[in-house]
Amino acid sequence: MIDISDSDLLVKLCSEKEDDVLYQEFVNRFLTELKEGCHKICNRRKLDLHIGTQIAHECFEKVRKYKSFKVDGITIKDSRKAVMAYLYRVSVNLFNDYQRSIERKESIVLNKTYFDNLLEDGELKNTPERLQKLKEKTLAIFKKLNSREQRVIVTDLEHKRSQKYLPDDIVELLAIELGVKKDTIRKIRERAIIKIKTALNEVEAV
Repeated sequence: MIDISDSDLLVKLCSEKEDDVLYQEFVNRFLTELKEGCHKICNRRKLDLHIGTQIAHECFEKVRKYKSFKVDGITIKDSRKAVMAYLYRVSVNLFNDYQRSIERKESIVLNKTYFDNLLEDGELKNTPERLQKLKEKTLAIFKKLNSREQRVIVTDLEHKRSQKYLPDDIVELLAIELGVKKDTIRKIRERAIIKIKTALNEVEAV
């Protein structure tokens, strides 16, 4: 077990039902580092550190329960960094779930997304035919973006409803996943938004 790589260990954990030994080894290798990462997120989001500790443990439990990691999902050459990027992504989703539950209780005002303009013509009813056309237009606009722009925009849309800007930890995660600097993520986002707005103007002009 000691000789198996970090990524191979995760793949094996996600492929076997009898996983007690694998799971314990996996937790031993990554818990300390993941807790540190979760505590940093707590500091940035002004949350109590105990929430980060709970989310770190919940992250491992979720990975074990759903076994959704696939070897073809590894895009980072360094085995440990690849696994940490995956764990970090799962933990950030858990943080977002936690904060969304808090926001729902506080009745946070939702922000609009880039595509809301397509749905806001009060003179037209959202019939199945119109919704199908809107879906086609949205997909056509999305396909104008390159793969990096699409990844950033999808992430941006996931957070747009509750936060005006992408949180720093999300930007950091995207930077790791795409192999670029954090400032580059912001530039990719700005470039993609310009493309979307231009495409929306073209659609509305038709």
